[in-house]
Amino acid sequence: MSEGNLTALRALQSLERTGSISATAAELGLTQSAVSRAISGFEAGCKLTLVHRGARPLRLTEEGEAAAAHARRITGNLTALEQDLTSLRLNRSGTVRAGSFGPSASVRLLPRLLLKFKQLYPGIDVSLEEGNDEKALNDLVHERVDVSMLADPGEDFETLPVATDKLVALLPSEHQASEPLTQQDMANAPFIMTLAGSEPYILDWFRRGGTEPRITHRVQQTHSILALVAAGLGRAIVTDLSLPQDTPGVQAVPLAGAPAKEIVLARKHRPPRSRAAGLFWQTAAREL
Repeated sequence: MSEGNLTALRALQSLERTGSISATAAELGLTQSAVSRAISGFEAGCKLTLVHRGARPLRLTEEGEAAAAHARRITGNLTALEQDLTSLRLNRSGTVRAGSFGPSASVRLLPRLLLKFKQLYPGIDVSLEEGNDEKALNDLVHERVDVSMLADPGEDFETLPVATDKLVALLPSEHQASEPLTQQDMANAPFIMTLAGSEPYILDWFRRGGTEPRITHRVQQTHSILALVAAGLGRAIVTDLSLPQDTPGVQAVPLAGAPAKEIVLARKHRPPRSRAAGLFWQTAAREL
């Protein structure tokens, strides 16, 4: 829509209230001739008469009233658009979609960053989508999230280093274990396999020792694994950062030659989807 048409629509709204070209011109900050030209030009464009010009005060025709009604909605939307864009420009609103591969990131690493970002930009919403390693990676690849905490994602992404996470063994507290534990030490007891995404690393560690775990349970939640280990129902291997601060009845024991995972915050090599997503990355670059 041209600037002239917008002027005509605003003029029709004002004229409907004031009944006067001079009052409309004063309200819009225009000359009377500019208001008259705008309305006449709009009438010529739509091939309709919108104003009864023979009467005082001036009145709109039925067609003019319809145009004024639409004009109110249009100018209202334009005002709302201007307010929304101003809010986004001043970082008072916006959204960031963040992904995470599990408790290592969601419990131990992300909260401090999310809190700092909320303190800096209280009007911007951050939504967190948690899943296993595969889901977190796919969400970023298919742009369902703007950024994601990932373990060893490769070179296809721009990354910020966050932490190095190692696998540790979980044993009942009363168990006397030499440190570090070998693959043979772990193969001699029932094994609780985590479903949080570390299974390939765990199986590779066992194979490097020439053995396989005797898996009796497969469990998703770290707290469930801790409960089973504390009850003496098996041993487990999890990432160190996935553990809560306190693990009653359970001890974490180092593994011989334990593989390490580099945890990073990752995003695609392209401009951010939104101003808010860019601000989140900038904050992470300072805080991590």
